[in-house]
Amino acid sequence: MKDLTATTRGVVAAIAAALLVVPATAAAGDGSTSSNAGGGATYSDAPPSNAEISLKVASGAWLGRATRIRGRSANLAGRTVAIERRRSRRQAWQPVASVRVDGDGRFATKWTPSSAGRQQLRALPATASSAGAEARTASAVERVTVYRTVTSTWYGPGFYGNRTACGQRLTSSILGVAHKSLPCGTRVALRANGRSLVVPVIDRGPYARGVTYDLTAATADRLGVMYTARIGAAILSR
Repeated sequence: MKDLTATTRGVVAAIAAALLVVPATAAAGDGSTSSNAGGGATYSDAPPSNAEISLKVASGAWLGRATRIRGRSANLAGRTVAIERRRSRRQAWQPVASVRVDGDGRFATKWTPSSAGRQQLRALPATASSAGAEARTASAVERVTVYRTVTSTWYGPGFYGNRTACGQRLTSSILGVAHKSLPCGTRVALRANGRSLVVPVIDRGPYARGVTYDLTAATADRLGVMYTARIGAAILSR
């Protein structure tokens, strides 16, 4: 009887030890923890697979001036979001800012553009490293035109009916600008008084010192600058 009791006790002890091991093994296989060489656990900071991010930025920004970037991601509260930019699809994304997401899922930061022209911005979890992860977790791409401040004049009356240096007949309704060296047809984005438009280079000039663009009368009227003025300009194509 004593031998049977000792054997029974041994079996019970073995079962109890096995039950203690099972939860630890299960925890290591659920994706949140894993074993390491020291016998402890390491934790992954990978973003959730459904980490949707919304991004909002003004469509126009100014060279050398900070522009506000806002966004939201409820699934990334407490984590860090990276802001990246590129000029076109042919270029690689470059980081320009990072910001921690608030507890309510909102985030806000600023970006100061260092070059004029069209820019693309996106947000993604700072932990995203592989191309696949970026594609799954990045926000939609926001497009921004970055303007450089330049001085402009306007022209038209007295020249209507004449051919421009680019071969077009100048009229009171034609949209375009004159520039000393940009190729004919180059598209230039202009902004002033909260208004913006894109026009081609159609003529040569201006020849006044310190003036970059000569606007046609119709272009100046659209921007509300029928005088020598400081406006925003961005070359979109050459």
